[in-house]
Amino acid sequence: MSTESASKPWPAEVTLARDGIRLEPLTLAHIDGLKKAAADGELWNIRVTSVPEPQETRGYIETALKQRADGSRLAFAVIDTATNEVIGSTSYHDIVPAMKRVEIGWTWYAKSRQRSNVNTLCKLMLMQHAFETLGCAVVGWRASHMNYASQRAIERLGAKRDGTLRHHAPLRDGSARDTVLYSMLASEWPAAKAKLEERLANGGAQTNSPKHGDTISFAEINADNLVSVSMLNPGAIGMRMVASNALSIAQAAYSKGAWLRAVMVRDTPVGLVMLLDAEKDPEGAKHREVEPGSLYLWRLMIDFQQQGKGFGEQIMRTVVERAKSMPGIRTVSLSYALSDGNAKPFYERFGFRDTGKVRHGEMEMLLTL
Repeated sequence: MSTESASKPWPAEVTLARDGIRLEPLTLAHIDGLKKAAADGELWNIRVTSVPEPQETRGYIETALKQRADGSRLAFAVIDTATNEVIGSTSYHDIVPAMKRVEIGWTWYAKSRQRSNVNTLCKLMLMQHAFETLGCAVVGWRASHMNYASQRAIERLGAKRDGTLRHHAPLRDGSARDTVLYSMLASEWPAAKAKLEERLANGGAQTNSPKHGDTISFAEINADNLVSVSMLNPGAIGMRMVASNALSIAQAAYSKGAWLRAVMVRDTPVGLVMLLDAEKDPEGAKHREVEPGSLYLWRLMIDFQQQGKGFGEQIMRTVVERAKSMPGIRTVSLSYALSDGNAKPFYERFGFRDTGKVRHGEMEMLLTL
């Protein structure tokens, strides 16, 4: 082995391309393109990202090149091959050659390219190269504790949440962020790859519309589906805000007014919904502080691998229509956790509004029919 080859950082520089997107090593030749991409949405104003302001672009690239030289980072420009435009950037970083470990991050895209297939393509190319070419044992990700969109996107890849480093890194405004850590082992890659390929086949984007016309149905929970429904997982963020399905099943068994159903797409459980009819169970409603004449949305969860497909919207429309058809029901009520990343914006889209009442540590919302 020559001294020159032995001194080159691992992994070696590479250009990856697929379906109209190219990842090429970031250089100073990309300055103007990177400025233009960042200006699409003025992304440097987003507190939880590291997108450079226009005058900082050269320094941003020079930092990446220095990190490349010391072996800790390999940064890429994301290129639209049809126009040869730079549309973003992403990196391998926190590289540990001895452990065959890389992390994927420093990722951002021009606003006009967000919620498209670009991110799915980039993640697939980087993960495939890491696991199948570099022989990585593990790939990691990091996200700000305030960047819930990024956390959900990482979880949809199939990565596991490893924990949180508190007061870990500075933000643009000088405050400190907590860093949420994720990882995927080589043994978990084949299943993740299949899901990414399926997502690309369906258009690649996370949208609010079901793919291929998928619509939900409801099924009673029985011996045939009990285990699969109990194993559904709302993701790391959801787990902090919604009780487990096993608890919901147990609570429904002891409530006279509970309506509990598995949410199905064809023959596959994708979520769970539980309602409480205050008219049928006055005592249970009183304990939950549900007013007479209200249908209470007690639980709603969608498995993290099924989120972003419009199933939650279908459930909400069904719940509202069900309430309208029930004699004596004048409102639909629910409550949400008083913590960052809660579902309040989602419920507001259906006309629910805060009542100002906190019950059992959660904020009540009400929809008048």
